[in-house]
Amino acid sequence: MQTNEYTVEELTNLAQQKIDLGEKLLSDLAPRETIEGVRKIRKKISQELKFLNRVKANGTVTINHILCSNLTHFGCLVECLLASADVKHVDYPLPIEDRACPLRVDIVCDGGATWIKVIARNPKSLSDAVYGRTSYGSKSILEQAEEYVQAANNFPYMFRPPTVVFRFLSRLDEELIEELQRIGIRVVILADEPTSLTDDPQHQEQHPGASVSDRQEEIRLLNVDVTTLIAYCSAMTNGSAMWEFKQPLLSEQARWERDKPMKPILDQLFTGRRLICCQTAYDSFHDILTILGGEGEKARARELFTRIQVLPDVPLEQAPKELQSLKLGGKIRPRSLQVFAFGLYHRAVTVTSNEGFTRAAKMQGLEVPVFLHDARALTEDKERTARALLLPTTGDTNVHDSFIE
Repeated sequence: MQTNEYTVEELTNLAQQKIDLGEKLLSDLAPRETIEGVRKIRKKISQELKFLNRVKANGTVTINHILCSNLTHFGCLVECLLASADVKHVDYPLPIEDRACPLRVDIVCDGGATWIKVIARNPKSLSDAVYGRTSYGSKSILEQAEEYVQAANNFPYMFRPPTVVFRFLSRLDEELIEELQRIGIRVVILADEPTSLTDDPQHQEQHPGASVSDRQEEIRLLNVDVTTLIAYCSAMTNGSAMWEFKQPLLSEQARWERDKPMKPILDQLFTGRRLICCQTAYDSFHDILTILGGEGEKARARELFTRIQVLPDVPLEQAPKELQSLKLGGKIRPRSLQVFAFGLYHRAVTVTSNEGFTRAAKMQGLEVPVFLHDARALTEDKERTARALLLPTTGDTNVHDSFIE
C-alpha cells in the first residue's frame, strides 16, 4: 500500500490508534515492573509513542510508520505476558557460544519451565523465510526453532529442558505447524485459541507444557543447605516466635515467622522426597549448632539427621563446567560453592535461603536449580535476653518466668 492511498486524516487516525494501544500497554505493564525486563520493554514502547506523537503533530505520518511500528509485536507480547503464570523474565538474553549476540526469549514463565517466543509476522513473510524467499543472512522460522530447542537443552530448568512455545498472532500453514512440532516447538496461535493444533493430545504428550508445580512434583531428590538445616531446627520455627530480640535482624525474622511460618513449608517440601547433604554442609552446621544452638535445637537436629543422608563432598572438577568457572568473591564463597556443586552433581534441587549465591551465580551465567526460603537463625539461647511479646502456650522451647529488657 502506498501513502497516497490514504488521506492525511486517515493516517492521523491510524497513528492515534497505535498511540492508544501503546498507552494501554504501558498501563498494563506498570503493575508488573518488578518482573525482570519489563522496565526495558516499557522504555521501548515509550520511544515508539514519542516518535508517533511527533509525526502526528507534524502532520508527516506515512503508512510505513503504521505498518512498521513495533507496537503490534509489543501488544502480542503484553497479551501473552498477562496470560502467563509465574513470569520470571521478559526479553531474557541467553548467551550462546559462537553467536554474535544473545538469543532472546520473550517470556520466561512457569517459574522457568516454559520459554515463549512471540511472533507477530504475517503468514506470507514466515512462509517466504522458510522457502528461501528472504533477504540474505536472515533465519527462517524453522532455523530459529532449532536454535531455541538446542538452547533449551543447554539451559535446563530443574534438570529438564524448558518447553519452548512459539506464540503466533496470525494463522499458519498446517505443514509449517507440523514442521515446528516435529522440531520440538509447542505452537500456539492466538487467532485459533483455544482450538489450535497445539491442543492435539498426541502433541501435548510429546511436548508437554509443564507448570512449575508439575516440575516440583517430579523432583524426588533434595540437597539440604546449611541455611535450611538452621531454619528447620530453630526454636523460632518450632513454636517460639513471640519475642523481641536485642538483635534487630532476629526480631525481623521473628516477625516474618509470625506472618509466614517456615516449618510447614519445609515439611511439605520434604514429604515423599529423599534428603541428602554434603559433608561440608553437615560439618558447618554442627559447628554452628555447637556454638549457638540450644538443647531443643540440638535435639531437633539429631532427629532431622535420621532422615538426611550425608554423602561425601564432590570434587569441584566433577561439577558442571559453568559452576567451575564461577569466580570466588562476594556471595560466591568456597562453602556455598561446594554445597551447590554437590547438588548439581547429584541432580538434586538445593533447598536454601542463600539467595545471594543464586543471584551472583546468575550474574555469571549459571541458573542453579533451587527452592528458596526465608532465612531463620538459631534463637533458643538468645531468648534469655529477649522480651516476650506474649507468653508462649505451645511449642517445645523453654518458657522463662522473667525476661531482661
